[in-house]
Amino acid sequence: MQTMIWPAAIAVLGAALFLGAAGVFLLAVQYRRHGRLSWRRTITTAMAAIYGFGLFSYTMLPLPATRQAACYSGMGITQTDPGHFLYEFRAAIAELGLRGFATSFVLWQILFNIILFMPLGILAVRWLRGNVFTGMVLGFAASLAIELTQYTGIWGLYNCAYRVADVDDLIMNTAGALLGAILAYLPIFSFLTGPKEGDARYAAPRRVTRARRALANVFDAAITTGAVFAITGALSLVERLGGPATNERLMNFWIPLVVVFFVFLLPSMSPGRASLGQRCAWLMVAGPGSVPASAPRALIRSILGFGGITFLFQISTSLTDVSPYPILNMLVTAYIAVSVVFFLADSHHRGLAGKATGTGFIDRRAMSIREHQH
Repeated sequence: MQTMIWPAAIAVLGAALFLGAAGVFLLAVQYRRHGRLSWRRTITTAMAAIYGFGLFSYTMLPLPATRQAACYSGMGITQTDPGHFLYEFRAAIAELGLRGFATSFVLWQILFNIILFMPLGILAVRWLRGNVFTGMVLGFAASLAIELTQYTGIWGLYNCAYRVADVDDLIMNTAGALLGAILAYLPIFSFLTGPKEGDARYAAPRRVTRARRALANVFDAAITTGAVFAITGALSLVERLGGPATNERLMNFWIPLVVVFFVFLLPSMSPGRASLGQRCAWLMVAGPGSVPASAPRALIRSILGFGGITFLFQISTSLTDVSPYPILNMLVTAYIAVSVVFFLADSHHRGLAGKATGTGFIDRRAMSIREHQH
């Protein structure tokens, strides 16, 4: 029983960590693609993440302690005889009888291989909006990838195969995905299908609300923080592996500056006049008359607004225990508080940067409609 529970615990923990780190990015992609967030689509994405980690846990773990640990007689023997499990069934029935066979490892190993891949077939139909054939092919491809990974010792990471690559597993996994794809059409699984919305690019423009503005800021903050951590983490890893040494100024100033430039400043000057997070929320910086703002005005707004705030926050928050700029930290906090007050008090949802530059936001799809009208 314990061997069945701990992979599930790892799956839930792994999915939680993944969603905690990448959840906002997934929401940004969802908003960009569909033009709004759906709780059903979000829950299904979370369930798909849990299932993915579960599939990995049950088929790949535990890993050998060393590259050579799996290399001993009887370990990782490949089974290439299709239907071999039928011989094992007959042997188990002859030895245990039907009652004993019903609770035997031989039977439940096959049933578990089928059950394990049924959710994949369901997700293929409901989440990916495929059909029965899609579910079967996806199940076959996933199972084949797993069996090849086991056969090659995770593609050479281990010197020998540490688990049995079994052609019957491939057959049963595919059958499980096929069965799941068929069962997916039952009404009980309809909640896994998100709203049938078309491409957000062709949707009608919607009103720009405070919530939508705040959501765009959340997207920008997640993209910036994720990029900074990814780059600094990669450089630290290279240093530990014997590569060039990093310095504090590079990690705490230049990397945040480059990231903010590519997330906020360059997109704001480009056609579309919006940061990456604002583009995910279908927003565009506009001047008087709800026309796209000029590049210099959009740039100044980004510097005075959330782009500048994000950069100052990044450099005033060190990766070390003590902030290198404590006074700057306090000034950033005060500036954020003032901007929030302006944002909440202004009837047009403009913060301090918007007031100073005379700009606001419009739904960028409104410009496409105007272009078609002209």
